[in-house]
Amino acid sequence: MSMYAEASKTDGEEVVEQSFLKALSLLEQAHRRLHDVVKDNLERSGERYLTGVQALLIYEIGDSETPASTLRARGAFAGTSMSYNVKKLQEAGYLVQSRSDDDRRTVLLKLTESGKAVRGKVADLFERQSVALEPTASVRHDDLQTLNKTLSRLERFWSDQIRYRL
Repeated sequence: MSMYAEASKTDGEEVVEQSFLKALSLLEQAHRRLHDVVKDNLERSGERYLTGVQALLIYEIGDSETPASTLRARGAFAGTSMSYNVKKLQEAGYLVQSRSDDDRRTVLLKLTESGKAVRGKVADLFERQSVALEPTASVRHDDLQTLNKTLSRLERFWSDQIRYRL
């Protein structure tokens, strides 16, 4: 940024920019830490060969057949990373993929019994953590509601930046 542009910022704009950059950093750190916590939990239960990303992908697939495009649309998994992880999870016996009878272009993902067991472990972890949030980390329900609202607005802002080329 040029010195002129820097000098033209108001104190309020500078504070917003600093807060925004801090939020981006914390968001990235929290996402990485989530992967670490999920992986650590699985390792403690004997699942040593899955990454946190793979375990979260298993969790997101759920109990029924899920189109791969749905997972991509949720934005949680990048295309090439997802393709690689789906292939690895299929090779390891955690899921099966098939083509939709209605639309052969649609890839459907379904968990095997091993995949369902991993999903159950991740779901149990999330349940334990949700109960421990307030007494351990002083995170209350209204804190989470505010966070969810803010993250939804931020996601919508970024989507609009792409959609409307802002």
